[in-house]
Amino acid sequence: MKIILFVSSQCPHCPVAERIVKKVVPDYYNYGLSLNTIRLTTKEGKKRSLEYKVRAIPTTLILDDNGKVLKRMVGGMSENHLRASIEKLLGLRKSVLSRIFGSKNESK
Repeated sequence: MKIILFVSSQCPHCPVAERIVKKVVPDYYNYGLSLNTIRLTTKEGKKRSLEYKVRAIPTTLILDDNGKVLKRMVGGMSENHLRASIEKLLGLRKSVLSRIFGSKNESK
């Protein structure tokens, strides 16, 4: 899995988003998670923002190994929200309903 964070030097919210992502992502490197921060003013940033239809910044994308967007977060986010999203997609966190009612695959 990969996280792509789209930012701009003109964005007042981007430094906070960047700090949160850079703090959280290293905790999941052992699970194969990687991080790529893309500045929109660069050639790559312009190309990738068109490719992923980024319309606002900061935008955080969580991609599978094939480049498919699994989750899109636009704007600022909390550290807890980012961790919960990563853990859910990695299968480390059960949904609220499965915690309450159990999984269909669990033997009783």
